[in-house]
Amino acid sequence: MFESIIFDDWNIGKEISLKLIELNKENTVANFYLLVENFVEKKKVNLSTFSDSNNQRLDANFFEAILIWIDGDKNVDYQNKLEECIPLLCVHYGMSTMLNGEKKKAQKFFQKIENQKFSSARVKELQLYASIKFNKTKKAKELIESLSYKDLNMNNYEFRNISDNLEILNPVLTERDGLAEVFYNISSWYYQKDLYKFSIFFGKLSLRLRKDFNAMRLLLASSFEIMDMEDSADKILSKTKTKNPYFMKFLKLRISLNDKLEKQNKIKPLLEELTKNHPKNWELKILLADIYRIDEKYKESINLYSQIIDDVLDENKWSIFYSRGIAYERSNKWKKAEEDLQMAMNLKPNDPYVINYLAYSWLDRKMNIDVALNLLEKAVELEPTDGYILDSLGWAYYLSNSFEQSIYFLEKAVSFLPNDPTLNDHLGDAYWKSGRFEEAKSQWERVLIIDPKFKTKDIVKKKIEFGI
Repeated sequence: MFESIIFDDWNIGKEISLKLIELNKENTVANFYLLVENFVEKKKVNLSTFSDSNNQRLDANFFEAILIWIDGDKNVDYQNKLEECIPLLCVHYGMSTMLNGEKKKAQKFFQKIENQKFSSARVKELQLYASIKFNKTKKAKELIESLSYKDLNMNNYEFRNISDNLEILNPVLTERDGLAEVFYNISSWYYQKDLYKFSIFFGKLSLRLRKDFNAMRLLLASSFEIMDMEDSADKILSKTKTKNPYFMKFLKLRISLNDKLEKQNKIKPLLEELTKNHPKNWELKILLADIYRIDEKYKESINLYSQIIDDVLDENKWSIFYSRGIAYERSNKWKKAEEDLQMAMNLKPNDPYVINYLAYSWLDRKMNIDVALNLLEKAVELEPTDGYILDSLGWAYYLSNSFEQSIYFLEKAVSFLPNDPTLNDHLGDAYWKSGRFEEAKSQWERVLIIDPKFKTKDIVKKKIEFGI
């Protein structure tokens, strides 16, 4: 059943749900599915199924939130609910009373949410919608600032932008929207518990009720990514209009997904078009420059990094110097690379990856070895389980003729990354210099087993035959 819902085979899901109910009429998952189907088909919902607050599969507050939207009881003691409600229920009672035209009651619920300082981004969107509807302009402007919505020209969304286009907030305008919101809450709850299969199931039910639900699409795509279902995640994110305030979040996640799927060529034309149409958007240029660098188009990459380096916020400048430094280094422009990498390290002195790249680049060129060694000791303190950083420190000790210390760190590096040919090659060199000849040969042989086309395979073969 889970698989039928995850892959949008709703007919099979319905068939299995009905069979499960025959076996056990209280089957929670099947009842949730049939609840959504009944809502979609506008059929009557069996309330008794969702009235058991002792159900152990979910927090009882979720069942109360569901009943708010499927029961529609006008005789609820709202004053009592207001005094007792936790943020989750305050949100749903507030939206429900708003939908029923009970503006004063709704305001009290939203005020309680504000007093409780519950700061979920999705709750802020709903608070913003309520604030605009209640004509609380000052509060609305505060919420707009905290949400930091920007269009693709990097202009902040103003009060007028949003008040004239309230649909971008995905407000709850029907009971169906409200129920979709509950399933979003449940999906988020499971996500926080690392139960991604359940998070996806309830997320799919939410989107079954409301296809345009931005926050839900983002959460669902994140769950799919964690479950190594990148194609499913990309499918959810791909059809998004550029005017959607979530567009940049979706785009960044899509790039991450396409990187894993090795489909960057699929996303590159889109980024090229977007940067052409929105030349002031430095975030888009960074994304495109990173893809060019990965594709080894270093000239194009460097050109874009250079265009935006003055536009980037000060707290992010180090990352541009770092990325451009990598592009310079890989295009054999070492002096420029060194300047950028040193600038990045000056701006971000405790980033172990910046330190490692600069220090290892020095080691690779047999220069500043003592300085590099000291820096790499610091990098390992900052990131003690990164195999590449451990390898760099081990190699620094090797070049300093401290072979026992070199072996110590190189062995640790290989334990973290046993199938990296370069790390195994380094360890073989250190073994040889320490007089451990058979172990050295074994390590070099392992290099060629791991990667028969290793970049220095001819040198490795000579080392196996003659040593160093």
